[in-house]
Amino acid sequence: MRFFSFVPFLLAVPATVNACEGDCIVGITNAFLGNYSTPVRAAMTSVAKQISGILHSRPDTQTALGYLQPILQAYQEQSYQGMETAIFPNYFHGKCLDSNGVEPAGCPNPDCPIVCGTPGSLVHFYPKLRYIAFNQTYHLLQALSTPGSDTYKRVEQAVVDAASPGHGERTSKSTSPKMLVPVFLKREQDIKNELKSILTQLRSLLGDACGANGSDETNGLPECSWEQAMKDFILTFP
Repeated sequence: MRFFSFVPFLLAVPATVNACEGDCIVGITNAFLGNYSTPVRAAMTSVAKQISGILHSRPDTQTALGYLQPILQAYQEQSYQGMETAIFPNYFHGKCLDSNGVEPAGCPNPDCPIVCGTPGSLVHFYPKLRYIAFNQTYHLLQALSTPGSDTYKRVEQAVVDAASPGHGERTSKSTSPKMLVPVFLKREQDIKNELKSILTQLRSLLGDACGANGSDETNGLPECSWEQAMKDFILTFP
């Protein structure tokens, strides 16, 4: 089962750009996605292990991750645009001018105290930037794992199929097929309820992978900070 991956961009050499646009936007967006591939993998692996635990056949983790492939594939396809928009232009955009129309010292680089669309502004407000990246990652995973969504329905069906007789679930040879139907229908509903409960844990699982302290503070994500490496990378863009 193939797990998605992003190529880290921390060592990329950017082309010359004006403020943070073009290659700067692409590079920073992809850097966060590459960094988040590890905590996302950890959270989804934890989900897979719990799914394995509700199936009598106890499939291995890689097999259980296969049931989650609709969510993983959709995340890979949608994460770039969502992350770029969350950072640029939803928060960082515009010129670095104060209330008097003057560009403060440190702007556009290396440390700009005005929220604007330059590398120096991203560096100055990095605690906010890393929380934007976490929130965007979580909200996309949440949307993809919400009951009623297409991805949720496909995951649910895969898990229910894995729980059905003939797909690894153990049944007694003496059990009558007529008796098996109502028993499985009850088992199917139990599986659906347990799966729903497991997928609602994604925020806390991602938070655990990021070392979240539960306070929603912008500095409360020590394992998903990458602060110095990211600041150094951001300032490679003019």
